[in-house]
Amino acid sequence: MLERILYTVLTVLMVFYFSINTVYLFILMFSVFEIRRSTKFRFTFNLNQAFRFRLLPPVSIILPAFNEEKTIVESVRSILFVRYPQYELLVVNDGSKDETLKTLIEAFNLIKTDYVFRRSVDTARVRGIYVSRVFKNIVVIDKENGGKADALNAGINVSRYPYFCAVDADTILGEDALAKLILPFVNDPDRTTAVGGIVRPANGAEISMGRLLAERLTKNLLVIIQSLEYARAFFLGRLGLASINSLLIISGAFGLFKKEDVLRVDGYKKKSIGEDMMLVVKLHKLKRKEKRSYRVAFVTDTVCWTEIPSTFRVLARQRVRWQMGLMESIFENGDMIMNPRYGVIGLFAMPFYILTEIVPPFFEIIGYAVLSVGIGTGVFSLYTLLRFFAITWGYSLLHTIYALVMESYGIGKKVRLFHFIIKLFASILESLFYRQINIWCKLKGFFQFFTHKREWGAMERTGFGEKTG
Repeated sequence: MLERILYTVLTVLMVFYFSINTVYLFILMFSVFEIRRSTKFRFTFNLNQAFRFRLLPPVSIILPAFNEEKTIVESVRSILFVRYPQYELLVVNDGSKDETLKTLIEAFNLIKTDYVFRRSVDTARVRGIYVSRVFKNIVVIDKENGGKADALNAGINVSRYPYFCAVDADTILGEDALAKLILPFVNDPDRTTAVGGIVRPANGAEISMGRLLAERLTKNLLVIIQSLEYARAFFLGRLGLASINSLLIISGAFGLFKKEDVLRVDGYKKKSIGEDMMLVVKLHKLKRKEKRSYRVAFVTDTVCWTEIPSTFRVLARQRVRWQMGLMESIFENGDMIMNPRYGVIGLFAMPFYILTEIVPPFFEIIGYAVLSVGIGTGVFSLYTLLRFFAITWGYSLLHTIYALVMESYGIGKKVRLFHFIIKLFASILESLFYRQINIWCKLKGFFQFFTHKREWGAMERTGFGEKTG
């Protein structure tokens, strides 16, 4: 009886994972076609001509900051190096308790002004608006604490231009990042509502005066494994989903939006844990309800660098928050799930995120339990256990190889062989401990979401350019 139950459960689990990986295979194929298409376009569009003939529309860059004194100056400086014809930078100090505002005032020679703006979206009270005597396009908004979504909404209220780019305070932008990110709006302004770009780890990189001089492979194994995870997420998942207009997440670290559409959905949801995904889902929902042709695009050759967690404690906080943000976006828009009215979003994208992000942690726990009981009682042989882990490692390794190759091809940067080998080795180690940590974080985020204990948690910074190994 026990043997039949164990084999039945194991069979169900294997069928589930086979089905999920088959779906991933199709998404992988979509991403290959999409990156080939976008790479061809890369060589036909001349950025220099775009600048000369003023083809690029003005953009407002919104940078929310809460207790970011260690990285805020470098982040602002990196944006000042952005090569773009016309933009403004709105730094929103969201009631920081450290010296973030003072640091900005001293670094950029700010003065308080009587700045007039329309309050299109309700936010926490704005205490003051500062402008720079040196850089005419820098505006600093000092407001009471209301959370990241509230800070972004305050930036939208003050912004002057039709498009805004949301970036994190621990983000370094590439010189042409914004000019490349705006291209879907330039080519298809009527249909495009949002665009996402690539995010890469800045840990261990050589950064000076807000510019990334050289990427270096950090000695921190946790950071290396996360870099693999990022590569798979962007070049396997998001790129493929974007090709069928099913992208539900644009990273809060680097995303560009049409302000008119965002205001029509009342901006970012206040007190939201996953404000970035929630906004994108709301935009999909609006366009589908209106039955208007639209697209949420993704660009592979535009990059920003951000500091990612270098300790297990900070990583756990981040991943629990990510899982709660995912749950928030899915369950608060539950009417879209399997609803033909929302097309591919309701029938595929929403179920896809449920089956790949919410369900698997429970199945994996059951799988480990079944294997443990089976080995302990002698029902399963050691060969069964080894075969299970070989399949897990094999899929992970194949996905990693694909992601690294696509990353090199998409960004247009060659990967050193030594670094490639190190990352493949890290991918093997990933299944020994990192995968289990992620399972625990997702389960904790799942149950914490339903207990309404929804907190951001502190993302401790080490500062740009510092070694993480």
